[in-house]
Amino acid sequence: MAEEEQDISVDETGKSKKKLMIMIAGGVVLLAIIVGAGLYFTGVFEGEKETVTAESADSEQDGSEENDTNSEAEMAVSIYHALTPPFMVNFSTGNIKIVKVAISLMAKDEQVIDEVEKHDPVIRNNILMLLSAQDPESLKTADGKALLQKGIKEEVNKVLTERKVPPKVEEVFFTDLVMQ
Repeated sequence: MAEEEQDISVDETGKSKKKLMIMIAGGVVLLAIIVGAGLYFTGVFEGEKETVTAESADSEQDGSEENDTNSEAEMAVSIYHALTPPFMVNFSTGNIKIVKVAISLMAKDEQVIDEVEKHDPVIRNNILMLLSAQDPESLKTADGKALLQKGIKEEVNKVLTERKVPPKVEEVFFTDLVMQ
């Protein structure tokens, strides 16, 4: 009977060592995954891509580089800003009772976007007043929506002008428009 107890204790220690090794190996793999994900999300691996594109741009000296930088500059000039949360207006008459509009603004200057963010409460108030004065039936047509976009652009630029900011909001976009 004493021999059986010794056999059992030897088997348990062998199994516990095996479990310990598996747990250590699993911990090392998990640690490697966490470190790799952390490096990926902090952008460490993106530096390699930038060097490759910089080298390929240096190797191209045929003049097409100027066209690429001009098109990139044109694309980088437009700055978009979403006015969040979306605007919601109730109407008491007509078939349409509620209009919900998500609006984004486009400007060519970062300062204009900063000023829009700074004066957001006034801009939102004026847009809500403009929306509530609309005929909801006219918003069903493309012309009615275009007129509303023009009115919003004028209203935002008017607020910026009153605050001594050059009115340079170029475009107004509806990113969501729901009428019920």
